[in-house]
Amino acid sequence: MKSLRFVLSVFSVGICTCAMQIAFAQEEAIRAAPRMLPEQPALNPKDAVYRQVRGLFQNELTVIYTVCSPDAVQSQTLVDTVEEQWQLKSRREVAKRFAPHVYGTVDLDGLVERTMQTWVSELLTKEQASLYDAELSDRMTYRRQALISKMLIWLQQKLQLSADQMDKVQEVLEAKWKDRWFRSIEATFDNESLFPEVNPSWLDTILTYAQRNALAIRVPQSRIAAVSQEYPSLDLKVRFSIGGIESRAQVKLDLEDDKTKPPVLER
Repeated sequence: MKSLRFVLSVFSVGICTCAMQIAFAQEEAIRAAPRMLPEQPALNPKDAVYRQVRGLFQNELTVIYTVCSPDAVQSQTLVDTVEEQWQLKSRREVAKRFAPHVYGTVDLDGLVERTMQTWVSELLTKEQASLYDAELSDRMTYRRQALISKMLIWLQQKLQLSADQMDKVQEVLEAKWKDRWFRSIEATFDNESLFPEVNPSWLDTILTYAQRNALAIRVPQSRIAAVSQEYPSLDLKVRFSIGGIESRAQVKLDLEDDKTKPPVLER
């Protein structure tokens, strides 16, 4: 009888231990399981682009504060101007963002830089404006180097260039460089048919016959989404700021609101 009780006690302990292990495993599984978060509403594509444009403007304000050192009065004037006019200045370029026949030539970076350059020249001193001009010039120099490197990589992969050919092609690209080429750099990472046009005659004496034939063939690839996820972004309801100074509360955040309201009829 004692042995039977002993066996039963061991058996019951085993069952309890097994039950505890199962319960522990279930609890761990519940903890490890992905939590179902409430589904977020899809962002309107146009609003997404506007947020990116705002992010670019905010980034330039930060750069200007560092490069030009505007005082409090200048900062307030500049940030109010950006808040009041950014959407009006960017509306046309944003509309182009969704037009398939011009995709790859949308220049949001250039739009923001040219607009800020105008405002800086109007609102800051000549010395401050010259500092910002030098910043933009240096920036374009780096962009040129980046795009030429990208073009060389693409040509090498497509044509299997030798080291000597790559040296000669690089010299040609630097000599023929056009600033507008940078406008399509975003698209070039996914679609070689949108790559800056390279005149075959520039490379006739460098490439072999087979390489020249291969260069003439452009291969359209999958079209990337119109809304890039790489740009900095700023929410439409967050005010611009520079050096800790925000745009004034009197400045409306969304100019589109004025266009959607029905006109008030005079009695």
